[in-house]
Amino acid sequence: MKKRNVYLVDLGTASNRNLMPLGVGLISAYAASRPAVAEAFDINIHFLRGDNTEIVKSFDDPKVIGFASYTWNFRASMRLAAMCKAAYPNAIIVAGGYSVPKRPERIAAFYEAHPYVDVLVHGEGEFTFAGLLEAIARGEDLAGVQGITYRHKDLPAGFRTTERRERIADLNDLPSPFLNGTFDKIMAKYGSRVTGVVWETNRGCPFACTFCDWGNADVNKVKQFAIDRLDAEIEWIGRNKIFYIYLADANFGIFYDRDLDIAGRLAARSKKYGFPGFMAINWTKNSHERIIDIADRLKEGNTSTSVTLAMQSFNMDTLGAIKRRNIKHDSLLKLKKAYHDRDLPTYTEMILGLPAETYETFVGGLNQASTARLADHWVFHLCTLLENTAMESQEHRDKYGILTRKVEAAIARRGYGEKDEVSEIEELVVGTAAMPIPEWRKAYMVGYLSSALYNFRSAFFPMRWLMRELGIAYTDFVESLVEEVERRPVDYPQVARGVGHVRNQQNLLLDSIASLSPVPELGGNLALPHEGALAVLLGDSVAFYRDLRKLLRRYADESNLHATDALIDDIVRYQAARMPTWPVPSETRHDFKHNVADYFDAIVHGREPPTLDRKAQSIDVAIAPTKAPDAFAFAGQRTRSGHTIKIYDVAIASGAKPATTSGRETEGLRATA
Repeated sequence: MKKRNVYLVDLGTASNRNLMPLGVGLISAYAASRPAVAEAFDINIHFLRGDNTEIVKSFDDPKVIGFASYTWNFRASMRLAAMCKAAYPNAIIVAGGYSVPKRPERIAAFYEAHPYVDVLVHGEGEFTFAGLLEAIARGEDLAGVQGITYRHKDLPAGFRTTERRERIADLNDLPSPFLNGTFDKIMAKYGSRVTGVVWETNRGCPFACTFCDWGNADVNKVKQFAIDRLDAEIEWIGRNKIFYIYLADANFGIFYDRDLDIAGRLAARSKKYGFPGFMAINWTKNSHERIIDIADRLKEGNTSTSVTLAMQSFNMDTLGAIKRRNIKHDSLLKLKKAYHDRDLPTYTEMILGLPAETYETFVGGLNQASTARLADHWVFHLCTLLENTAMESQEHRDKYGILTRKVEAAIARRGYGEKDEVSEIEELVVGTAAMPIPEWRKAYMVGYLSSALYNFRSAFFPMRWLMRELGIAYTDFVESLVEEVERRPVDYPQVARGVGHVRNQQNLLLDSIASLSPVPELGGNLALPHEGALAVLLGDSVAFYRDLRKLLRRYADESNLHATDALIDDIVRYQAARMPTWPVPSETRHDFKHNVADYFDAIVHGREPPTLDRKAQSIDVAIAPTKAPDAFAFAGQRTRSGHTIKIYDVAIASGAKPATTSGRETEGLRATA
């Protein structure tokens, strides 16, 4: 009997991060291990995007075409699925992944919107897809295949959902696509475009956050892959010179001894091969001191990572609404200090738009998430309603007054509305009963501009000065800045451009157009609001720091903070000297009239700072080299995935002459001066 062809399709994200498709790799590897499937079918994997007409033509008389459907490729996958059905009407089109609905009303809507899809796979796909192929090979009714929904014209609903499939009891029953040749074939075909791998050491999540489908009742028990298998996969990663690993575990570090062992094996391979070089990790919730040991072990092998402290909110009412518990704030600060003392970077993760969060509690959370340590950052995400999550349900929408907008997701960071690529859609929360839209608008502006100015360090040192001398929160200054700049934009033209960029992105979202917009300073690419604002502000850093000086002067005067123009000049010039700008500065020695270097060095290292005196001081700046060929590339590389930035290191010099720039000569405020 001639074998029929089965195709598994993962179109990736359309970004420059093309990670080996672990999901379809595992599904393919297991299905091919089943004798009845291997006898009846040849299984092929199509990875990444291209000309859809050519992709469809490349399929040879397919019997089944399965699509891995996620938020970053769902609509692109459905467009290709429609074309496949038109070309091969007898082919069975299957959709699986997190974007496949589970609720009956959502399934009905899905089938109405996508008449070319025949079968939906729910939950873990490995056993289910293999069972589907076995039933097709035997010509059996699909009613006996657990874990699917399929069209059934004789039923009132038009479809039947079969009995739920129990989770895979032993993950080691799944052959590894790293080790059985599946990924070798992908590397042979797509290797020049592959930039990393998705990797999994355990599966499941014991938490039940309402905004996430990771920890639903189906997968709340965490199951593990065998260490020997993982060790062999690490060897494959190192030998194939894979730099980037995205770890798909929901809670790496939850099994301390085991995960420390895994980190050691990764470090050993990194020393042997020089790969992997970076590992993106979802650390266990409520991280504790033992996570430091694991991150340290990775660092020993020169595998970089950062520690995510996933707080999501600091408001107790919100944490109750989303079914989450966090560590206490004083414990969080001790934990951060322990990381930073060992030169391990951290970022605290929060979400804007969660139930029961008010403007005051959100902004308060931004301040609680921050310390003066330069290795400490935070990031907030806009709350996204994801398929199958509790928060996406009508019950939760009604209970918490959730208001949303559906917009183009622009995950690939290209221009929205482009004709050559279908746009993905995300549903974002723009208001709740606790935070109506006007309050959400204010939180959006203060949050993203705080990130650009404080978190991305473009105005970090002046803001720390205000915090220290006035006892204020940095968000107080940002609130005042937004109000002043929008009232009198002509007085602060460069800062007004940055503020205007964030406001424009906000309006695009509220008008249901897009969550991101093109940034000329990034070559027209899309950017998150804080990334875009930073690029705009530093697009003319001379003008930006001139505006910042004027804003500081005004704020200090209104706050009765007695500071000379010369001191404010020194503070702004110190800030500018440490900020990476284009063109890369050649000047490395900077002289000041005040002891600003000692002052800020003490603050960022958690020491009591000296009084700011008129004492001449100089610094030598270590200008980090860059491979960026132009201003656009430099601006795009300055931030790291929207989370962190590396400012220039400095050393306090001795024996230099004091600066001669007049405190009132604002033209002397240069980005590198």
